Amino acid sequence: MEKTLELAEELGCIKYVKLDRTNKPIECSQEIKYLLIIDFESTCWQEKSSGFPPEIIEFPVLLVDLVTGETVSEFHEYVMPTEHPRLTSFCTQLTGINQETVESGIPLGTCLLLFNSWIKEMTEKYNLSSDSSTGNLYTCCTWSDWDLNLCLENECKRKQLKKPLELRRWIDIRAVYKQFYQRTPKGLKGGLKDVGLEFEGREHSGIEDARLVLSMVQSGCKLTETKSNPTLSSDLNNRKQQPSDRKYVPKIYLKENLNNIKILAPTRK
Repeated sequence: MEKTLELAEELGCIKYVKLDRTNKPIECSQEIKYLLIIDFESTCWQEKSSGFPPEIIEFPVLLVDLVTGETVSEFHEYVMPTEHPRLTSFCTQLTGINQETVESGIPLGTCLLLFNSWIKEMTEKYNLSSDSSTGNLYTCCTWSDWDLNLCLENECKRKQLKKPLELRRWIDIRAVYKQFYQRTPKGLKGGLKDVGLEFEGREHSGIEDARLVLSMVQSGCKLTETKSNPTLSSDLNNRKQQPSDRKYVPKIYLKENLNNIKILAPTRK
């Protein structure tokens, strides 16, 4: 292996990337002042061919102040799966969540209502806003787009639930990491290791994501939103229901021969 690396280095096939591992104080030149760091756990199966869609079973959100680097509040609920209520042993081993925990949890719809109440309180307390000219700009942050763009999005559609406005725009920190450091991390653990951080705790708690984000900010990474739902209202502070905020409803498809159907209005006798 060493000889192969030496040969590759001689041929110029190896690119070394220097990562800034200095422990600088956080100087927030960011427009974004607060992050909602999210990392869901969901039902899962060892056989990927099972075809079952994932359901969220743990819903953790950290509100992080980018100026101080502190987690100022936390929202956390265990969620009861309803489509496939029994967890597999594979799922329990991977997530550390057992059957009793999810059975004592709450339905996703209830969890979203509690989240809405929590984020409203946080918005008032910390003057959070979707517009930096009217308050402290904030957005969500996830490792990849899976949590918000796939898992929650699809589950809300299946269960006829309204996805909170606050969860329709986010930063894909994995994509930002790739662009900032010009390298592909080997998962979250690999990303932490590359910037000189030891992995602590549990991988899907959101805490590790927060540590990595703060380290990147310290190294001069400017955070910008990478993803957003096209149906998002331009002002999250306006709570009036827009057409795009309606609950998901089944689509009705017209039959091919509908043009040949005559509809007769009832006549009075």
